[in-house]
Amino acid sequence: MTGRYKRGEIPVYQDRYICIKCGKKIGKLDEGLHKKMINRGAERWMCIDCLGEYIGVSREELLKKAEYFKKMGCTLF
Repeated sequence: MTGRYKRGEIPVYQDRYICIKCGKKIGKLDEGLHKKMINRGAERWMCIDCLGEYIGVSREELLKKAEYFKKMGCTLF
């Protein structure tokens, strides 16, 4: 299992926990980064890889930013 879903394979209430771009399962880190970098009010998110591609930064840079935000007390993570 790759951790990816296609539309219709999972219940509707869980649809928001998959990446809106690639269908990969979303974790709290992915959700927090998307909210911090794109839209705090978002209800559907991109995974860290798709988010990095979208804003033009590497996965490692996003992980460093997430760690920085956590240390600063951000409650999104």
